[in-house]
Amino acid sequence: MVHDTNERTHHILIVDDEELIVLAMRKYFEGLGYRVDAAHELEEAQALLANRAYDLVIADLRLTGIGGVEGLQIVSDVHQRHAHTRVILLSAFGTPEIERESYNRGADAFLHKPKAMMEIANVAMNLLEQS
Repeated sequence: MVHDTNERTHHILIVDDEELIVLAMRKYFEGLGYRVDAAHELEEAQALLANRAYDLVIADLRLTGIGGVEGLQIVSDVHQRHAHTRVILLSAFGTPEIERESYNRGADAFLHKPKAMMEIANVAMNLLEQS
């Protein structure tokens, strides 16, 4: 599936502490024609968000291990800085409470891991088409 080449290239930020996931997602989305930046921790993501507006942020809920919910902070940060940026939060540990909180903070989608790359991409493309 190719997005409309008449439009500018969408810029995506991927935030995940697992290098293999970041590499796989970067390769997949770049293959679809998107520009991709990546961060592995909250501070790195915040620095990138401070300097650039992204069309989409795909973030893992946990970046520091057990009990981590840094992804919620990223959702808040994105919406304070760039209200138009769409956000997908990924989690293998999502509870209904955390999912609800992510939407309250402005997440556009909450996906439970593991999720096929194509499914994540379909959600991403739908969100980008709406924006």
